[in-house]
Amino acid sequence: MTEFTQGRVVPVCESCGYDIRRPKDHGTAVDSSEIDQYCTVCYRDGTFVHEATDIPDFLTKATPDLAKHWGGSVGKIKLTLKKQLPKLPRWQ
Repeated sequence: MTEFTQGRVVPVCESCGYDIRRPKDHGTAVDSSEIDQYCTVCYRDGTFVHEATDIPDFLTKATPDLAKHWGGSVGKIKLTLKKQLPKLPRWQ
């Protein structure tokens, strides 16, 4: 009941900022267990999918995959990510 009254906590990917709502959206650890820190587009089998060293590199490599998985245009997603990525733990 506490969860209902306080609201459900939805994890957010610390790499791209998308909500991780469904089990298939969770990233996976080396042992294939689900993790809450990253989504499946950004992190699988214990490693980052897109080996990016900075935000511009990540935008170039990851935006097409993010658009395909989450839906939406590459351009719109890129604009949104430019604003939110600097606030996320992976990019600080």
